[in-house]
Amino acid sequence: MAYDLYWISGSPNAWRTMLTLEYKGIPYVSHRLDPSKQEHKTPEFLALNPRGKVPVLNADGVVISESIAIMAFLERAHPTQPLFGETPEETGLVWQRIFEVVNTVREPIETGIIRALSYGEALKDPEAMRAAAALATDSLDWLEGVLTQQPYLAGSKLSAADIVTMPILQMLVRFGSRPDAVALGLNFHALANSHPSISAWLDRIEQVQGYDAAYPPHWRV
Repeated sequence: MAYDLYWISGSPNAWRTMLTLEYKGIPYVSHRLDPSKQEHKTPEFLALNPRGKVPVLNADGVVISESIAIMAFLERAHPTQPLFGETPEETGLVWQRIFEVVNTVREPIETGIIRALSYGEALKDPEAMRAAAALATDSLDWLEGVLTQQPYLAGSKLSAADIVTMPILQMLVRFGSRPDAVALGLNFHALANSHPSISAWLDRIEQVQGYDAAYPPHWRV
């Protein structure tokens, strides 16, 4: 089966999809879209995904959007290097962790912190940012508690739960290292000090097969 992946550098959703392909060693044709040129809003791309969002996977004419749906599709098509568990118990825990992250952990980090910092709005209301940081820290504390007990979010092995979560945390560290975030004392730039188990977990993921190939290329500049 031939795969075409449409993605934008730095998109957490696209990142997790690309890492799944790379980790499983699945060949694909890469179509990097340039958001500054609105390439994700062209008629050709909107024919694939009318919402104009990445990632999109075209599998021999079967078009799938939504990153976790793509990951589940790839798991079923390519079960080698399993990411969604090998037993009912493992699969249930992987999906539990995914939904915990997507429904509870993600929002205070992405909306409360990353979005404000990326739009340059953090210094407009310092108290609101600190309040948002407290909520985001609650999410980090929960992840820290899980990862203090085990090396990965769903147990002893890398799973889809880790790949879903990793880009969110890497984005938080990246934006949390900006001067305005540091000046506000948000404390997201040094997870090794505040949340050492998360920091060690990120280090482990950075060593997995395909991580370098999936890393956002514009972050290397």
